[in-house]
Amino acid sequence: MISNTSSSYYFSALNLICSCFTFITSVTIALQYSINHNINMELCRIIGYLIYSFCHGIMYSYLLVSINRFLNAFYRLKKYYLSIKFIILEIILQWLLAFLIPSISLFLNQIEFQVKPRFCSARKPFYMTLGVFTGFFLPVIFITIFNLIIYFHINKLRTDFHLSFRRKQKCRLNKFYQISHYLYSRQNKKNVTLLHQFAAFSCVFVIGWGFFAFISIFDLNDIVPESIYLITLSFPAVSLLIITLMIINWNKPIKKSIFTLFNVTSRRKHPTSATTVQLSAPLGFNCN
Repeated sequence: MISNTSSSYYFSALNLICSCFTFITSVTIALQYSINHNINMELCRIIGYLIYSFCHGIMYSYLLVSINRFLNAFYRLKKYYLSIKFIILEIILQWLLAFLIPSISLFLNQIEFQVKPRFCSARKPFYMTLGVFTGFFLPVIFITIFNLIIYFHINKLRTDFHLSFRRKQKCRLNKFYQISHYLYSRQNKKNVTLLHQFAAFSCVFVIGWGFFAFISIFDLNDIVPESIYLITLSFPAVSLLIITLMIINWNKPIKKSIFTLFNVTSRRKHPTSATTVQLSAPLGFNCN
């Protein structure tokens, strides 16, 4: 079972992994369809809308991770904010926003076919700015604010604990105080590690998306060749794949769940060996 404290990290990371896979899948389907089939404008608009929605979903998944870390740092004693019900509610609201905001361009018929990327997207400056602002800049601003607040909070706690610990040493050492100091120091180290991990896959994300975003925004006269568009379009997919592997490697509950799933699958494929181990274990034989 996953505790309430770790469930926020588990479900947030799992939600981020799912959003990465859905975006990669939608882009792959869009490229395969546009290259191998004649363009159906209605279907093209729907695929473009899904790509916009999953792109928003990725950034809001990043934001959700930062929000849950913020709640875990400042509202740790309020169990409701760490409960599974609250996390599921956050995820539902996140995806509602992710599908609602791009629907403005869809219903106003502002998602058009672009020749070089070979899929439909918003072309007019207002709707492009709306998508970039709500799907990238606004989440990045809030993510930065939440993580800076956590960082300064950790530094303040470290300073306060070191000062109070020195004062306690001058008088007398209390075992309860030593234990609480150890637990808070351990939690602070964990938060610092999470901040470092977030900074790492944020750098991978920005590098992967930077080239394609730069070309899409500033190439209004269609100067860049189509091959460059397709190459830069692969960068976000590669960066999201790297981020997914990083999250799985750093998140112990998810890694453990994956290993458990593989073990269960392998046992189903080899029921005879599993039965032999179960029968021989009570007799005390060494299974190795």
